[in-house]
Amino acid sequence: MALIGLLALAATTAAGVKPAEHVAGNQAEARPRTVVPGTDGIIAVRPDGKVFATVFHDAVRQWNTATGRKGGPTLAAETGPIHSIGFSANGRLLAVAGDLEISLWNTITGKRYGAPLGGHTGTVRSVAFSPNGQLVATAGEDGTVRLWNPATGDVLRTLTGHVGAATSVVFSPDGACLATAGADNTVRLWETSTGLPIGTALPASPAPVYALSFSIDASLLATSDGSNVVRLWDAATGRPAGPPLTATTGPVYALTFNPTGTLLATSSGGDNTVQLWDTATRRPATEPLVGHTGPVRAMRFSPNGRLLATGSDDGTARLWNTTTGNQVGMPLAGHDGPVWALRISPDGKRLITAGDDDKVRLWRLPKTRT
Repeated sequence: MALIGLLALAATTAAGVKPAEHVAGNQAEARPRTVVPGTDGIIAVRPDGKVFATVFHDAVRQWNTATGRKGGPTLAAETGPIHSIGFSANGRLLAVAGDLEISLWNTITGKRYGAPLGGHTGTVRSVAFSPNGQLVATAGEDGTVRLWNPATGDVLRTLTGHVGAATSVVFSPDGACLATAGADNTVRLWETSTGLPIGTALPASPAPVYALSFSIDASLLATSDGSNVVRLWDAATGRPAGPPLTATTGPVYALTFNPTGTLLATSSGGDNTVQLWDTATRRPATEPLVGHTGPVRAMRFSPNGRLLATGSDDGTARLWNTTTGNQVGMPLAGHDGPVWALRISPDGKRLITAGDDDKVRLWRLPKTRT
């Protein structure tokens, strides 16, 4: 993966909008290669990138990333809605969070793996495997976060501290730390080995927490909320890591680090732009990425960091050159309504978008130098 340092500012048109880059044979298809019916806007990509999973009502379907055809048995034909899913590191298990319990499924056989993980007394809102696959973390409306042993189904630790529902769990890339968000508008950091909190709760914001993202070296945690502020935290201490990033307008609905941790992308709900930040200088690395006509809800960098994919309420996904800040190709249009989620396959060849129209669309990405 190429290191991306301080980026050059791109030229703009008279209207202040960067021109799209048009490279013959090197841009995403204008129309999706495959349309997968039935999704509730929840998608997960198996770590090897060969299969992705979608949720539609009370079932999880698996799809081949290269062809868009069925990629495995349908899982989790439950009796209630599914709120979150996550693959294990080896892709053999899928964790499925429902109203009151979590179920583990063998992705090859389609059979349930062990007994349901029961214990939450409220809806389970978020589930994630640790990077090594030895832990499952869950966040529930009962205010607790739980760490489970997926091999035995035992609860290893119950983490308490949020006032009201716990809404999100995210492991650090090294698995040593767990970040959780709650309806109390706070973020908390925990040691996964002991279940002890790291520092105190990160101060409550005046609005709900929208996004959490760790840098690849697990040293920084970025958080955003309904204000125009992005905060960076030292993941080892829970203390602020420099001043907030505030050069945005309106709520920051999405943020993500690039694969090397040298860039942070943040959306701006006020003017529908995206900003790329140099994490070393804490200054904008390019001019704002302008083009969407609705708030950006989802973002992902390509594995080599040279492209950023964004999904918006305007019904399109767009690709951006992270060195120049220019849009690559034309908008990827096809969804009838907002694009809620997107993922890029680990090989960088496919973009998967999920929309409010209950469809998943699969796009071929342009080739970029590694």
